[in-house]
Amino acid sequence: MLKKRILTALLLAPVVIVIILKGNELIFTIFTAFLASMIGYEWFQCVKKSPINSVVMSALVGISVVFINKASFIEIDVVRILIAASIIWLICLVWLLKPREGAVKYAKKYALGVGVLLLFGASLTSIHQLPEKGAQLTLALFLLIWIADIGAYVSGKTIGKHKLAPQISPGKTVEGLVGGLAFTAIYGYFVAVWLGYNPLYFIAFFPLIAIISVIGDLFASLLKRHNNIKDSGFLLPGHGGFLDRFDSLIAATPFYFAFIHFVS
Repeated sequence: MLKKRILTALLLAPVVIVIILKGNELIFTIFTAFLASMIGYEWFQCVKKSPINSVVMSALVGISVVFINKASFIEIDVVRILIAASIIWLICLVWLLKPREGAVKYAKKYALGVGVLLLFGASLTSIHQLPEKGAQLTLALFLLIWIADIGAYVSGKTIGKHKLAPQISPGKTVEGLVGGLAFTAIYGYFVAVWLGYNPLYFIAFFPLIAIISVIGDLFASLLKRHNNIKDSGFLLPGHGGFLDRFDSLIAATPFYFAFIHFVS
């Protein structure tokens, strides 16, 4: 499993990095819409196995991401995105604290998925379109999620003893979480120096964004547990599906977008 995971990452990471750094606005928007659609299909399938409904809803999500980005009369307001994302993920956090509740609340979980993915798509394309540093800031976001995962994995495997959420994701530990946060704080310093920002902001806020990414990871695990699913998909060997791989990213992106807006 670990070998497959590493091999998949080595094959896909360069493709993602090239799209981020070299792709123009249209290419990156299509890439984001594709990600949102694939993640959406698996999210909706985890809520309730209904392939036709999941295809239709995920297609609408992808089309909406492109429409939001291209429609000149739609203004991406960072404050509204931050408020909406805070409300949605607060609802998800409440469900995480009561994991047995919500198992059959299909409509609410469908609605949460649509909201999460539209906020993700609007935020990610907006970050990439920022003048001068948009591509670099987008790459920094993806690396933030990857480094948080690596830090949590290494710390959890070496010193992890206390379960973080045993009813939802038994493999995660408190020590792993702390290790991941430490990795992101160190990473934040180097990103700030690289891009010319005040390091203190990045050292302080990158771990907070990483905590939000963990909420995304845990909520995806809760969706799967509600429907007795081990992996959300099978298209990414070693990782499972797109939701398994990008659950942290979809949670973190709107908050990262707001953070970059306020420090710029």
